[in-house]
Amino acid sequence: MTWVWFALLTAAGSAGTSLVLKRAVTLGNAVASTIGFRVASGVLIAVIVTAAGAWRDPTPDYWRTIALLMVPEIGGMVCMAIALSEGDVSRVQPIFGMLPIFVTINGILFVHEIPTPLAAVGIVLVGVGIYIVGLRRGVSPLAPLIALGRDRGSWYAVLSSLFWSVTPLLHKMGSAIVGPLMWGMSVSLGSGLVLGAVFPLLRRAAPIAATADRRRWVITVLVAALPFSVQQLALQFALRRAQGGYVMAVSATSTLIATGLAVLLFHEGEGSTRIPGAVLVTAGAALIALGG
Repeated sequence: MTWVWFALLTAAGSAGTSLVLKRAVTLGNAVASTIGFRVASGVLIAVIVTAAGAWRDPTPDYWRTIALLMVPEIGGMVCMAIALSEGDVSRVQPIFGMLPIFVTINGILFVHEIPTPLAAVGIVLVGVGIYIVGLRRGVSPLAPLIALGRDRGSWYAVLSSLFWSVTPLLHKMGSAIVGPLMWGMSVSLGSGLVLGAVFPLLRRAAPIAATADRRRWVITVLVAALPFSVQQLALQFALRRAQGGYVMAVSATSTLIATGLAVLLFHEGEGSTRIPGAVLVTAGAALIALGG
């Protein structure tokens, strides 16, 4: 069960990344922030790869897999950054709890992995939890459905989960080819450099940051690279030991961590609904893992 500890470490890194990235995107452009912390993380992991002597010769299979990964990996990360820039962490983060559902659906469609009854209950809990997060005191119980249609942050969070639902299999393939350390470096550094290359073509991109905030933005982006490096490496080690759906389900406990800290530290409102909703999302993800 070593994979469970790596998955929980992935969750902690994911929550830390969301919380710090939320601050970064308030100081500068969401896409530029994504480029910055991904490249910084890749450089940091490259140092670890060198220290561990984990460099491997890239093969044609390696280049093919990393090329296939770039679109969903970059798409998921950019959508996450935009979602955080559009809404509160405690409102957006629970939406990422849909990721285990999408991974499970992909498993049914592509590799015929039918969820057990316990996992099916977990899927229902995730959906209920996400709905509860959107509830507000004194408003209609249908308000979350209405808000989802109007809330750009929520839709970007859903889109991010859809992108990332196809990445676990590619991560497993890449990690098997060159090892988890070099693959984690490749994912972080490669996605940052590719996104940086196309960034000038994104005409709708806002200025990176106001001059007065530039220094704070750079520091915050570099800080975001630390928990992301933990998340990336722990994820690769977890995926080498267990099925992608199980790993993503357990790592969805990041929902509870990030939502709770956002309410406590950032004083984001409606904690009476957001925290219980996050608990249900996390409980559902755990059942998906246990029942898988």
